[in-house]
Amino acid sequence: TIGRPINLFYLKDNIRQRIEATPTGFSVVNTDISFSSTAILEELENFPERFSPNVVLRPVFQELILPNVTFIGGGGELAYWLKLKRVFQAVGIDFPVLLLRNSFLILEDAAVAQIEQLSLDCIDFFQPLAVLENQLVKRDSSMVLNLNKEKEAIIEQYQTIKAHATKADRSLQKHIEALQVNALQKIEAVEKKMLKAEKKRFESQIRKLQKVKDQVFPNGVLQERAENMLPYYARWGADFIQLIYRYSLTHESSFCIIEEITA
Repeated sequence: TIGRPINLFYLKDNIRQRIEATPTGFSVVNTDISFSSTAILEELENFPERFSPNVVLRPVFQELILPNVTFIGGGGELAYWLKLKRVFQAVGIDFPVLLLRNSFLILEDAAVAQIEQLSLDCIDFFQPLAVLENQLVKRDSSMVLNLNKEKEAIIEQYQTIKAHATKADRSLQKHIEALQVNALQKIEAVEKKMLKAEKKRFESQIRKLQKVKDQVFPNGVLQERAENMLPYYARWGADFIQLIYRYSLTHESSFCIIEEITA
């Protein structure tokens, strides 16, 4: 379930506060304003502008006064709208067809060059930074940073121990398995320490990773949710608008990555 029992705010004299039910009617939170059940309906009839929907009712209100066949939005918006189907059903308003809009990521020439230097692809940067750092170090390090063979050997040893121990007492099986898990966890802890130590040799590459990651996901969110188009327009002019228009397809709902390539 989402929302509250009453999903409306009351607007008057520079206040916007929630309306809540009371044993005798309704009250406006953090104010002295209250209504009986009859009085609040009269207030709604006489001053509809004093009642403001919250996030649950806003889409319903929007579709009531300006109905749409289709609502086009980003991923976050559509996830929000999908939660509201039952709200629309409850009030008898048609729920529009939801269409995911196209999204864009703009990579300037410096970021493109750094991605190439790192022998990565822009798609790689959609992974968490820590995962990307580990992949790069494991890929480029001359050191053995995994102990898979050793872990396999430990498993084999404990299988042998378990076979011998359970012949003597079957109740020892769980104890041996717990010892095996504990031994593997200690080996994995050693692996993490080895990787952490090796990362120090890759500080320069990791700084480049972080710089590109900050351009792809500024402040940890999609570029389109953090940046304005004006800096790009100032840099490339009307050609930038035409480029976005050219690759804004209709119903494909694509995520388009535009890379700046300098001669």
